[in-house]
Amino acid sequence: MAERDFMVGYGSLLSAYSRTTYSGIQTEALPVIAHGWKRGWTVRYGDEQATYAGVRPVTNAILHAALVPTEINDALRHRERGYVFTQIDPASVRPAAGTDIALPEGRYWIVVNREQVSADADHPIPQTYVDTCLIGCLETGGEARARAFIRATELWDAPWVDDRDAKAPLYPRLTPPTPEQREQIDTLLAAEGVLRYRRPR
Repeated sequence: MAERDFMVGYGSLLSAYSRTTYSGIQTEALPVIAHGWKRGWTVRYGDEQATYAGVRPVTNAILHAALVPTEINDALRHRERGYVFTQIDPASVRPAAGTDIALPEGRYWIVVNREQVSADADHPIPQTYVDTCLIGCLETGGEARARAFIRATELWDAPWVDDRDAKAPLYPRLTPPTPEQREQIDTLLAAEGVLRYRRPR
């Protein structure tokens, strides 16, 4: 029997809508903590004018993520084309706090930046991407998990724009928030002291 593959998703793959709508991933994700990785706004695609979440190895860091059973196919590789698929030790991943789940056996993968680049005025962090990530956190662990995502992510003070109401949002694989989710996300971002960095598009 072939060994199963699991993605440790820490950005848009956190969102069930984004996984299902844009990559056809129907499997349920498990909330997990991956040890040894620090998330920041450090990934850019050559064909998109935005900056997304990436990771760098940091010994004592923890990464709030989702363990996603999926096939590592061409469609997923295209979606994650700004990254290198990197196999990690399953022992470095554990269930998120407050969950009572046994993690499955198989090959665990994380996508790691091809390079570390900060957002700039021509490639800002899109609010539509932030929304997608935080909606995924709210789905799997409520406000506590969304707060943990915000706190454990670096470089919020880079160029960041509110493209929610743009005719052409910067992020093409977005999860559309409800008005209630928009308010909830902005409240959390403000409470964590980072909303002041966001600018209108």
